[in-house]
Amino acid sequence: MSTKNTFLAIIFLQFIPILLYPPRTLLNGIGVIVVVLLFFVLLGYGLWRRRLWALTMSIFVQGLNIIVRFMMFYPAAKTPQGTWNVELIIFTAIGMLLSGWILLRLDRPDIRSMITT
Repeated sequence: MSTKNTFLAIIFLQFIPILLYPPRTLLNGIGVIVVVLLFFVLLGYGLWRRRLWALTMSIFVQGLNIIVRFMMFYPAAKTPQGTWNVELIIFTAIGMLLSGWILLRLDRPDIRSMITT
């Protein structure tokens, strides 16, 4: 994938790792989802306009997502009944991997030079 296509994919799809939770969890917080999507529209617009604050905020949000998911992983991996919450474990792992990929791509010189020039 070319650098420009990767940059466009990041602009339009960076909200996915943040909202990647089991569906029943997301249905309880539909209002929060709307606010998060509006935030990422603003963030995507800032990246599209090549604003450095949007790059910094995107890197911060993706890194924070990894940290929060890691902190929530161990307490939420088992249910109160003692069984493994496989659905949450899978969604958490995928969300962390996607956030890590986006974080590493945003911090690369080719993407950074597209924004800062």
